[in-house]
Amino acid sequence: MFRGIRLLAPEPAPPVKCPVRAAKSSIWSVAMAEISGAQLVIDSLRREGVDTIYVLPGDPVGDIVNGWASAGHKAIAVRHEQVACMAAQAHSYLTRSVGVCIAASGVGQTNTLTGIANAYSNCWPLLVIGGSAELRRRNMGDFQELPQVETTAPICKWTATVDSISRIPTLINVAMKQAMSGRPGPVYIDLPAEMISGLVDEANVPIPQPAPEPARPLADPQEIKKALEVLAEAERPLLIVGKGAAWSWAEDELLQFVDRTQIPFLTSPMGMGMLPPEHPMNVSAARTQALKGADTILMVGARFNWLFHFGQPPRFAPDFKLVQIDIEGTEIGTNVPATVGLVGDAKMVIGQMVSALDDVPVSYGESAWLSELNAKSTENAEAIEPMLNSDASSIGYYRILKEIRDYLPKDAIIVADGASTMDISRQVVPVWYPRHRLDAGVAGCVGTGVPFAIASQVVHPDKPVICLQGDWAFGFNGMDIETAARFKLPIVWVIFQNANIDKWVRTHVDKEEDPNDFTPNLRFDVMMEALGGHGEFVQGPEEIRPALERAFSSGKASVVNVIMDPGAGRRQQQFAWLAREGRMGYS
Repeated sequence: MFRGIRLLAPEPAPPVKCPVRAAKSSIWSVAMAEISGAQLVIDSLRREGVDTIYVLPGDPVGDIVNGWASAGHKAIAVRHEQVACMAAQAHSYLTRSVGVCIAASGVGQTNTLTGIANAYSNCWPLLVIGGSAELRRRNMGDFQELPQVETTAPICKWTATVDSISRIPTLINVAMKQAMSGRPGPVYIDLPAEMISGLVDEANVPIPQPAPEPARPLADPQEIKKALEVLAEAERPLLIVGKGAAWSWAEDELLQFVDRTQIPFLTSPMGMGMLPPEHPMNVSAARTQALKGADTILMVGARFNWLFHFGQPPRFAPDFKLVQIDIEGTEIGTNVPATVGLVGDAKMVIGQMVSALDDVPVSYGESAWLSELNAKSTENAEAIEPMLNSDASSIGYYRILKEIRDYLPKDAIIVADGASTMDISRQVVPVWYPRHRLDAGVAGCVGTGVPFAIASQVVHPDKPVICLQGDWAFGFNGMDIETAARFKLPIVWVIFQNANIDKWVRTHVDKEEDPNDFTPNLRFDVMMEALGGHGEFVQGPEEIRPALERAFSSGKASVVNVIMDPGAGRRQQQFAWLAREGRMGYS
């Protein structure tokens, strides 16, 4: 279905075959420089500060991709457009910029939809440029003609179709502003084939100023004072830090605030690392107790969606007071009435609160509340200790994660994918630095692990990157471990192979061929070796640590394939992670 444009390797691609600039003359005028739409896309992205694109080359975007690579810019060519889209959004999150994905027309573009939806749910900026059928052949059944804008618009902040080659720089500039302004999110530009290959007089192309850094709004100073007064009256306060604070790079201000106030805190999964895990105010290990016992909550860059149980009883106190910080005003008071709402950038607003502490002191220190939470943290830690140290030949999650925890350096970036793998790893493996843990986020999207790991290693080539995935989750985008091998990205995948989707459902199905089961003992390690990487096969707990050491020291993309107990799960919780009838407990 594609024109035979070769998949990009790390080496520069061959020169573009179509002319990107041309000259024409007549007896009436001097020669005029012409430029192609493809070159305008390349120039516009570079002008906006883009240095890396994530792509799967195909018709009609091949001239853009090959022109980009020929100019020496970084193009990460993958095997599926979903991977390109998900890697681009992780690139955004890690760099506080707009990641760019370029996809072919029709089904190539629709393959990005799950990735776009994930970025939309996570409030991450993303620019997807999709090739599309020629405008003059719309509604004629053209090659790969689909309603791309119509299907994409509901999960984007902004969409546009290029209807004039000369407007390409302007539309890319607007897209960048839309993606980053206010609450970030994905944007989409539809690029018909003739807008890529066609030529236009360069002198007639308006060139906008590059998009500025997004505004960091401050909150109303009077509301800052009210917020501190509410916090000062609290007997059982709690700070919740989400990935919105990580996006804002608010870690310095948060640490100052916690040190000054001595407020107990916990984080969302991707808020981990925003504050030191060993901080004495960290009560994440007593999450359930903290949430249901707090009488006042300071919510920073997180939302009361399903991840925080909508802020409703019995998981929360029925009448707790809420101080809510969010850059999106419409989020204030959603699901839980806000006692004080602070609309602004998390970094700036927490900085305002730190400055205002001189006028409105807030200090908790040692308290019965903190002692209660610390006691619960100790109890929870002791409860999982036998599982962490189990020498049973049938390996469970906790033992694997304990070996990973003990081996990893503090600067490792951890990517987790697959619900039990993702959830239990949050309990066991600490995160020491901001934006050093990535997982599916709000959408609960399985399959993000491989692309997120690729982007993490591209952005941080000098840091170890480990991707923790169940075998089910690995299956979604697993072939792109070849991309990691091809680009010499030394990511280490640890595959938790329990050969099933959901042990909870499986026990309720009386069939010989259970629809929740997979083929056991698959050799994903051999697959990695065949694709140019390093493989390790682990069947006993004593083999885990040596396998990790060999994988990381290989300097190659690696798979540590751990055969584990198919019935293993997490420690029993007071509340289910998802309050829904007929729920599945994905592993």
